[in-house]
Amino acid sequence: MYFDGAYRFIGKVDPEPLVRAVNSLDEHAWLEYVRRQDTYQVHRHTYTIPLIYDEDARHTDPTIWPRWAELEPVFEPVLDKIREANRPGSATAEGYFIRIILTRLSPHGWIAAHRDRGESFVKSHRNHLAIVTNKGVEFEVAEQVQHLAPGEIWEINNRQTHAVRNTGDDARIHLILDYVVPGETIEDPEGVYVA
Repeated sequence: MYFDGAYRFIGKVDPEPLVRAVNSLDEHAWLEYVRRQDTYQVHRHTYTIPLIYDEDARHTDPTIWPRWAELEPVFEPVLDKIREANRPGSATAEGYFIRIILTRLSPHGWIAAHRDRGESFVKSHRNHLAIVTNKGVEFEVAEQVQHLAPGEIWEINNRQTHAVRNTGDDARIHLILDYVVPGETIEDPEGVYVA
């Protein structure tokens, strides 16, 4: 979603339970779903575990994947922070999560510069929760480089050009959460939209 700026700090949670939950996932969990990195060249250095996700990038009625039931309790504090940061003002209803995925960026991997497109990506708040990271990970949005520390939740302006570089020897793992506030007006440089 477009907003004035590159990043918006949402809050911080204790990263330890998140790290334990992610470390409990075996390698098979990371290799089960490969369509995202196989389809989108920009994500070729990543692995994805879908939790709430649809390949058609729909904006309503998201598909809940089986692993979400196992992980939701540990991520509940994160969900609460995002809900609190996006309480409806002029919106017509409480918000909902349309996409939640775990992503792992390989050591020395990168996500090339790109802008998110498509109706749902324009109308939803794109949040990143850093879970596992290293000092060699740089997140760049609109030419502003930032390191996201474990437990920090940041909304990024995904309508601006953004990229990630992992120059470290360890993987980077983020939880990406797209949150929709129905009725919210989004003033994007390419048009005005209502979520």
